[in-house]
Amino acid sequence: MIAAVAATAAIRAEPHQARMLVESGNDVVAIAPDGTRRRLLRGAGDSAYSPDGTLLAFARDGDLWLANADGSGQRRLTATRHVVEWGPAWTSDGSAIVYTARVGAARQIRLLRLSTGLSARLAGGAGGEDWSPSLTAKGMLAFVSTRDGPPAVYVADGDGRGVRPFDATSPQTPPGSINDVSWSPDGSRLAYTIHADDGTSAVAVDDGTTQTTVTDAPGYAQHPVWSPTGSRIAYDGGDGKLYSIAADGSDVRALGGGRPFDWRVVPTGRPRFPDLSQRPPSDLLVVRNGKGRWLLGFTSTVDNRGPGILWITAHRVGKAAVMQVEQRVQLAGGGVRTLPHSGELHYANAPPHHHWHYLGFDRYSLRRAGDLKALVRDRKSGFCIADHWGLAPGVRHGPPRFLGDCDQYEPKARSVVEGSSVGYTDRYPGFFHGQDLDITKVPNGLYWLVHQANADFHLREARYDNDTASLLVRIRWHGGTPTVTPLRACRKETC
Repeated sequence: MIAAVAATAAIRAEPHQARMLVESGNDVVAIAPDGTRRRLLRGAGDSAYSPDGTLLAFARDGDLWLANADGSGQRRLTATRHVVEWGPAWTSDGSAIVYTARVGAARQIRLLRLSTGLSARLAGGAGGEDWSPSLTAKGMLAFVSTRDGPPAVYVADGDGRGVRPFDATSPQTPPGSINDVSWSPDGSRLAYTIHADDGTSAVAVDDGTTQTTVTDAPGYAQHPVWSPTGSRIAYDGGDGKLYSIAADGSDVRALGGGRPFDWRVVPTGRPRFPDLSQRPPSDLLVVRNGKGRWLLGFTSTVDNRGPGILWITAHRVGKAAVMQVEQRVQLAGGGVRTLPHSGELHYANAPPHHHWHYLGFDRYSLRRAGDLKALVRDRKSGFCIADHWGLAPGVRHGPPRFLGDCDQYEPKARSVVEGSSVGYTDRYPGFFHGQDLDITKVPNGLYWLVHQANADFHLREARYDNDTASLLVRIRWHGGTPTVTPLRACRKETC
């Protein structure tokens, strides 16, 4: 079955087409070339496509968020107290996002790495404010700064080093402010909004030697965004109306209402993502191992509720011991989308099983009930994902597709296919491949035993809000022996 799907995908490539991301009301919509609009995100702003067009970074309520390009799979990236974050722009490899953060009264530019969730300052905090970042495909950073006085455009390397003015000459009349910096697709020019002290604004195009105002001045044009070819610029006319204009300032066209955020050619297939739903831990059992340690074992259960299959392929090159994973997502109407950088497989020797395990599919921790501090984390060696159990409650399933047993007894395998079909369940019993937690030093008290599927978000899903479940337990010690009593199951981190 999977081989047939792959053959179909090779014949039927996913369609691509230009899309413009626009704020309409309090939502983000995508506009097709024929003017058709589709709402993607509610209550969102400042959005940007990832370089491959399959993800959206956006701002909501002062935090950064991420979603699939169709608006599904929304998850919060940042939740920093007393900091407002907006204006995301992607690095060329799609591994990180640069953005503006207001820390206290000052703005700075930060970089957030998706793999770790860690954020670091790139620019700002040294005698001025920095904001409105934009990156070229080759990694050059442009932004606005007041480090030398009035606001001006600067450029730097992608790591924030080598800061220098973009313009060869300074304007005779410094602007009141500059915003909405946007590189042309070829990285040769910038478009940005110039705000005058009298409250008017205009869109300018700048090649580093000449700054040209391309919209009527005085006026209220702002938020310029380049077309995929670099021949046109979309902007907000300041009256809630959306326009596009040739890059030389000619041929103004009205496009309806809205404020533009991004404009590029993206894949337009309709992906059928899986939905991994974590059930609460069950079947608790406490045992003492040969080293005198007390271990809490449990059953972990993750259902795929669809609408699509979880399908991963992994390969290794040369002498690499680890396989790199690609996730494949079926498209409605046929075809397959391949998503690289979707995790790793390691060959696990865990008697009586010896096969290729997907790392991080499910993680376990024991957290103190009072403050949710994790006292113990798992030592799980990974998972062999396969269609062994058709147990997802209320979800019909067909015949199993993934029964390759993860290339058991094949440590020299060069490629592996694993997955979970709709309606199937990945179920592991206690003490199986590290399916336990060491509670030897855990004192008496109440704790949440938390299970989280896809904790590092390497796998794309239709939703992530059901990836975590938990069980409230009481641990009591009597004469050096622990008793663990389940109290309440929860379909989220706590309840």
